[in-house]
Amino acid sequence: MKAVEKRMGLPAIIAAIVERQGEIDVTCYGDAMFPLMREGNISTFSRVNEKELRPGDVCLYASVDGELLIERIVYVEKAMNATQYTFRGDTSRLRRAPVDFTSIIGRLKAIHRDGRIVYVYGWQARLLEAAALQLPLWPNLARFAAKRRYRRREVI
Repeated sequence: MKAVEKRMGLPAIIAAIVERQGEIDVTCYGDAMFPLMREGNISTFSRVNEKELRPGDVCLYASVDGELLIERIVYVEKAMNATQYTFRGDTSRLRRAPVDFTSIIGRLKAIHRDGRIVYVYGWQARLLEAAALQLPLWPNLARFAAKRRYRRREVI
């Protein structure tokens, strides 16, 4: 049985599109991945192999509750039969419940912002990845910056 057949609802539809076309563009909502992704950005997610995933990768996945989320892999636990992936948003200190590979739909390839394309393999994205994984206060700083940005936009 394919991994796509195990999912239900919208995640299954999106997974089928990624499986068929190789990638999908998704509009971002919320500030969970600020400053890498901002509300309204269009992000391209591509099909991924299980062997290619590592901590720091930003993925589109179906959570245990069936929600579609875009978050960063912070921990990979390899057991005998399966590998579990733990995700967290860059502005959050809380980790999500671990999911297996069949829940991961795609890995972030690029972000379309302000008329240009930002590839996640550039130095800026790698710097944000290192900060998100290594600095304990990064979620607080990112959340503060996101709230300040949105408050400033509402005033203007």
